[in-house]
Amino acid sequence: MSGPARTIGRVLEMIRPEFPDISVSKLRYLEAEGLISPDRQQPSGYRRFSQRDVDRLLYVLRAQRDRYLPLKVIREELEALDRGEQPATLVSEPDDAPAKEPRPQPRAASTQGLMTRRQVLTESGLGEAALIQLERLKIIQPRRGSQLYGREAVALADAAKKLAGYGVDLRQFRVLHQAAATEAALVEQALEPYRRRSGPPPEVMADLYRIVLQAHAALLHGQIH
Repeated sequence: MSGPARTIGRVLEMIRPEFPDISVSKLRYLEAEGLISPDRQQPSGYRRFSQRDVDRLLYVLRAQRDRYLPLKVIREELEALDRGEQPATLVSEPDDAPAKEPRPQPRAASTQGLMTRRQVLTESGLGEAALIQLERLKIIQPRRGSQLYGREAVALADAAKKLAGYGVDLRQFRVLHQAAATEAALVEQALEPYRRRSGPPPEVMADLYRIVLQAHAALLHGQIH
């Protein structure tokens, strides 16, 4: 039995015990990405969620939280389920399957200091909708080839929250992002001779970062004062 259709507000009330940071913006984002499709054919124009819509939404949210899956993979799983198939990513080995060679474990350094999306939100205090916007602006992104975030994501999220308190719109963060990209290109240029050899020594990289940050702070101070 599917039960009555629910408003977006009612759906948020239902799932907040499990996902306390869920927001209208998050649901609209998932709808825009084609992962959920609530009924919008009502005379009022408001969204109405069937039980199937709610189940689908929970599937998406749990896949993100528990398995760190990107939306592309979640979409493929949903499409497989719609066809009545078991998603390949969920197929488990039969009990009598021959033992496989153990896979080499990734180096500990590859995930050292990395954080889940939930940890970034918890430590920074930033809301889900604001994080989604910063991700759309490509200001905060998971590390390449991963669904985990570096510590810089918390620093950026914390700064975004504090600047918002001064009335700075998140879109204005692009100015800082562009400045950082230019400074990163400068550092890369200085490191190029070392990359042709055995790679830049850590002390050289640290010194370059310190010099660029010092110059940035001095230029910013000069512009303001």
